[in-house]
Amino acid sequence: MDEKYFSRKACWHTMEGQLVVHDSFSEHAPRMITMEPWYAVVFMSADGEHTVGDFVIQMAAQYEAGEPAGLREQIHEIMGTLIEEGILRLHEEPEPLPTYFAEEYFEQDAEIRNQQMQADGLID
Repeated sequence: MDEKYFSRKACWHTMEGQLVVHDSFSEHAPRMITMEPWYAVVFMSADGEHTVGDFVIQMAAQYEAGEPAGLREQIHEIMGTLIEEGILRLHEEPEPLPTYFAEEYFEQDAEIRNQQMQADGLID
C-alpha cells in the first residue's frame, strides 16, 4: 500500500469545526459522514499526488521521539476503512483531484460543480 497514491472520492465541507463527507457515489450512497479526527486527517490528505508512504513519513515527523510503534499499521487500517466505505481510492500514478473533490462543497457554484461531474460521468 505504501507505494500507491491515494485520493478522495467524495465531496466534503466543514461544519462547526468538523469534517462532513457527502457520499453521493459509493455503493453506500447517499449519506453524510461526520469524520473522526484521524479519519479526517487521512481523508483531507488524500490529494492524489502523494503516496501512502509519503503520508506515513509526514505523520511520523510530527512526533519528536520518532514514529510511534504501530503508526503505519494504524494509518493503513484507517485507509482500508475509508476505501471499503467508498470514499477513498488507491492508484498507481499521481492524479490531481477534480475540483469538486478538492474544494469545499459550498465554495463552488452548484451549476459549475454539476457540469464538471457530468463531464466526468459521475452524474447524468
